[in-house]
Amino acid sequence: MQPETSRETPVNQTPDTPATAEPAPPPALALRMARGAGVAVGLGLIFAWFGVYQTSQFPFAERVIYWTGLMLLGIVSGSLISPLITERLMPRAHPAVQVGIASLLISVPITLGLIAIEAASDGTVAPPAWWLEQYAYVLVVTVLLTSMAWVMEAYAKRPAAALPVATPGAPQTATASPFLDRLPAKFRTADIHAVSAEDHYLRVHTSAGETMILMRLADAIRELAGIEGLQVHRSWWVARNGFADTNRDDGKLTLKLKSGAEAPVSRTYAKAVKDAGWL
Repeated sequence: MQPETSRETPVNQTPDTPATAEPAPPPALALRMARGAGVAVGLGLIFAWFGVYQTSQFPFAERVIYWTGLMLLGIVSGSLISPLITERLMPRAHPAVQVGIASLLISVPITLGLIAIEAASDGTVAPPAWWLEQYAYVLVVTVLLTSMAWVMEAYAKRPAAALPVATPGAPQTATASPFLDRLPAKFRTADIHAVSAEDHYLRVHTSAGETMILMRLADAIRELAGIEGLQVHRSWWVARNGFADTNRDDGKLTLKLKSGAEAPVSRTYAKAVKDAGWL
């Protein structure tokens, strides 16, 4: 349940850019729904087989229908809610925050489905306290499944293309680096200013703003070979045309990016920065 598209016009795209003759890919929503249907059926069979949540008292066929229906409801909700959170409402938020907010919202229709099923089975509506209890159970499972889906989609985006030959000083383009294919659509034609590591994620600083992706800095630097730049710190890589000025304060050297952010230069990489003529 991963960000993928944006309505904003790519930064470097012009009306005269010729279209590439490639077959149109299936809509992202359709792919998510198709994958989700398969996951829902699989999870429904597993939950039914083990009689999870005291459903073992019902016939197996009824359990399959019960759990598959709830899983499908969750998949449909997730396919609609997750892109809304990651692409529209919170595109720059940390993935953990995106997953958390999406899970809170996805759990609502699933809980309502549980309430409706229970009401239909015995003709009574459970008290609000029971609703909250079920919501808590649903939320735990939803967080796990949403996190797994996010990781799977992030892994699926890994490009299989061979690395390009580095061309120092060449302008950045959408085909300059396989790294760009990992970014949400609005960032793929933007100029990359820098990449900084934050835990297991990378913050990508571009001319179109910032975004977060799940990746190691070492792997990112390898894929950024087509863009002239240097690693200036154990947690920072900076593009040659990504910084506007240098600053030295109390002996600490930093590179000021065009976006206004500052990248620290550690002693380990200071000589390489100087030899490259950046100072």
